[in-house]
Amino acid sequence: MNENEISDLMVEAYTHQKNGKLSLAIQSWNALLNHSSITQDLAVNSQLNLGNLHLQQGNSDLAYECMVKAIKANPNSSEAFFCLAYMEQEKENFNEAIEFFKSALQIKPDDLGALNNLGNCYDRLNKSKDSIKTYSKAISIDSEYIAAYYNRGNAYSKIADDKLALKDLTHAIDLDNNFYQAYYNRGSVYKRIGKEDLAEKDFAKAQKLARQEIEQSKT
Repeated sequence: MNENEISDLMVEAYTHQKNGKLSLAIQSWNALLNHSSITQDLAVNSQLNLGNLHLQQGNSDLAYECMVKAIKANPNSSEAFFCLAYMEQEKENFNEAIEFFKSALQIKPDDLGALNNLGNCYDRLNKSKDSIKTYSKAISIDSEYIAAYYNRGNAYSKIADDKLALKDLTHAIDLDNNFYQAYYNRGSVYKRIGKEDLAEKDFAKAQKLARQEIEQSKT
């Protein structure tokens, strides 16, 4: 009977989440957490889901509390560490975010999202060497990971390593011909090194693609 109750509560919680009924989903996950027969794995899963739901509702303090509880129940929950890192990153607490991303990566070293966000945190702290190293690691795992090429190109641009910046931004464009931000940033590098014609060409392309994206979003 207890197993059926737990199963019913899980189905109920996921159904509410799928239907966008966040408050009802939270009630279901809390009921599951308070069930006398809940296992440790289910408790961790419940806390992770609760944390994400609270985050969607804008209750970052409750979300943070859930993720901490998930880690206490399972210190190897890379997802919980990632969520804590993301919340700190959103608050621009980059040093704290870095430590949480590192913890997530100790558990799941090939997490491209964690690597990319870790690189972004280093970049925001102007630790260009660390950010470039982190983006490079992501690229070594996935040679077509466009976000890492784009971000590494911007990091090279920040330290005026224009040759490598152009190489990475061009590679990002090769992977996605509609990546208008990459065109714009490559144009900025071209402008800085005096290649005005190439710069204007990239700026015009970026503007055209950005306009197209805005129009498409209206339909």
